[in-house]
Amino acid sequence: MRIVFLLIFSMNLMALGVDPLLLKAQASIFPKIMLLDTSISNKTQDNKLVFSIVHTQKESSNANRLKEIIEAEHQDSLGELSLEVRLNDIEEFNTKTKAAAYYVFNASSPKMKKVIMHAKKMHRICFGYNYQEFDHNILISLFVKERTYIYLNKSALHEYGIKFTPIFYRIAKVVE
Repeated sequence: MRIVFLLIFSMNLMALGVDPLLLKAQASIFPKIMLLDTSISNKTQDNKLVFSIVHTQKESSNANRLKEIIEAEHQDSLGELSLEVRLNDIEEFNTKTKAAAYYVFNASSPKMKKVIMHAKKMHRICFGYNYQEFDHNILISLFVKERTYIYLNKSALHEYGIKFTPIFYRIAKVVE
């Protein structure tokens, strides 16, 4: 039964144009990376980390899938902090929206620039689905091959003004 579920789940994700293995890896790793931000305690609200997935109407089902996987994986907590995953349609995105980190599927979308600029201004991590969009100033992405690689956008790191714990710099692959 479990195998049938995984096959159906994988086929649904592939039909929507996302790699199910990459999405699962991102759901597992991205929330944990938030904890490696040395000033994460300043980005919590009532001992809660908010992870905001910003999406377009077209990306809505992928955003819902990512949210479901994160919630199943982390069960609403990260260590001693609670975790809340929010979905934000880009059409309704407001810079007053407070989150510890943001996730975008398509950083090259003109409307996503608003999210990326807000994340930089507020010193929040902006994760991206595709590491090849570092030109659009996302900070962190993953690449899954034989291994999972965490990519850190070196040119954007200074703009974001975020410092990570030393271990993160040892495990991340820095891309110029």
